[in-house]
Amino acid sequence: MRGNCLGILIFLIACALVAAGPKKGPRSTADRELRSRRTECERDVCHGLIGETKATCAYKCISSECYDEVYAKDEIEEGEVDTERGRQFNACFRRVYKKEQDDKLAQQRKEKAARKAGNSAES
Repeated sequence: MRGNCLGILIFLIACALVAAGPKKGPRSTADRELRSRRTECERDVCHGLIGETKATCAYKCISSECYDEVYAKDEIEEGEVDTERGRQFNACFRRVYKKEQDDKLAQQRKEKAARKAGNSAES
């Protein structure tokens, strides 16, 4: 009996952990946006390019600010794999994307407050 209770308890805990799923948050949103922009850039803007030219084009298209910060001083060479700078670019993009989202939210709040103040003045 005690073994069955323990087994059921372990099963319930495992189910709760699986149901909780992976952590969702700003980072995963930024990562989805990064993938989306990369796909869009490679398909539309950098179409027809190959190799490092295509990669450079995609990085500039995704975020010129992050490209300048990470790659501009020492561009990628043909055949070079630089995972560290790739990580730096991704981190830069997350930071820039978060700032964009924060600025957008602040602007929306400001507009809402202005509308509310305008409605109060009319009353």
